[in-house]
Amino acid sequence: MRRFSRQISGSVDLKSRAFTLPALVSLALAAAFLVFLITRFDVDFGVTWKQLKGSNPWLLAAAVLVHYTTFIFRGARWRVFLQNAQQNAKDCDNELATARDVPGILYCSQLVLLGWFANAIGWLRLGDAYRAYLYREEQGASFSRTIGTILAERVTDAFLVAGLLIIAVPFLVDRDGGAAWTVLAVSLTMLAGLGILLAAMTGGRELVLKKLPSWLGQRYTRFHQGTLGSFRRMVPVSILGLLGWMAEVGRLYLVVQALDLDISFPLVIFLTLANSLLTLVPTPGGFGAVESGVAGLVVRFSTLTGSVAAALVLVDRAITYLSIIVVGAALCIGRQAFHRRLVSVPDASLDAGELVRPSTVAASGGLPSTSSGEEKGDN
Repeated sequence: MRRFSRQISGSVDLKSRAFTLPALVSLALAAAFLVFLITRFDVDFGVTWKQLKGSNPWLLAAAVLVHYTTFIFRGARWRVFLQNAQQNAKDCDNELATARDVPGILYCSQLVLLGWFANAIGWLRLGDAYRAYLYREEQGASFSRTIGTILAERVTDAFLVAGLLIIAVPFLVDRDGGAAWTVLAVSLTMLAGLGILLAAMTGGRELVLKKLPSWLGQRYTRFHQGTLGSFRRMVPVSILGLLGWMAEVGRLYLVVQALDLDISFPLVIFLTLANSLLTLVPTPGGFGAVESGVAGLVVRFSTLTGSVAAALVLVDRAITYLSIIVVGAALCIGRQAFHRRLVSVPDASLDAGELVRPSTVAASGGLPSTSSGEEKGDN
């Protein structure tokens, strides 16, 4: 009980982190990007507003719904990674033979969404670390092993992004081959870098452990187990990952249709993936870089003007950025309120020394379950 109460009262204060000096500097840089967007592409806001007013609200609503299905697919995939890593850890460490089961898809999807929310309001893309932190606090799991599963998730995404770009780029090279090949080269470089990292982790584990102190070596071992142990059952992992990306492609396609724009489907795929690469810029949610970058690509690869491209960017970012802040904040506040209420309710099982885990309540659809112990975690 004391552990979970401490987690609630001392949980990460996302609001305070959003208003740190580095975050404010990042927002200033993002504003500079937007000024560049307006001046570089000569945006006429009258034309942009006219395009927005003529949009189809039903297709926009469908775009929002399709966008949020990506969290279901990504949550289901992360759950498979967690199960894979847990099974690998059990095979290597008998102490984990009684570890609790991985929570359900809904719970994992919530944490994925909260990670995106943290990325949207914070700098340096700390959302993945926040997701691992929440999972450790609520499930008593190893932070290092959980981070390993997220690295495996990133490797899988890099592979899928590169594969989809290889399919889309040949359809675009006749308009601006230089920009298309550049985006593909960035994706392939990231994939190669991650591949080298995995190869180094596979072959250099013993060497690394010899160089590290024992306490850090234990954490690296868990990180190693979480990363390499996640690569099992790759067929469902790949299918779920592809569905997650196609949900994002479907969102942008519906936005294009809602605005009645002349953009080909290969370009929709390309813009979606370029958008994801631009979010790696360490401003909150890639703010500034995404808007200017995507608008520039739209102008380069289509016949649309900068003003019309701005309308597309504004609508799409309202879904992928602003709505994530609103929904993520509501989810964060709702979870904390539910956890506080659960902790404050007297329960006979607590007198018996058992611990009620609200995360298990969420995972089981609202029915509380108890656990007399927890997996040995780490910081």
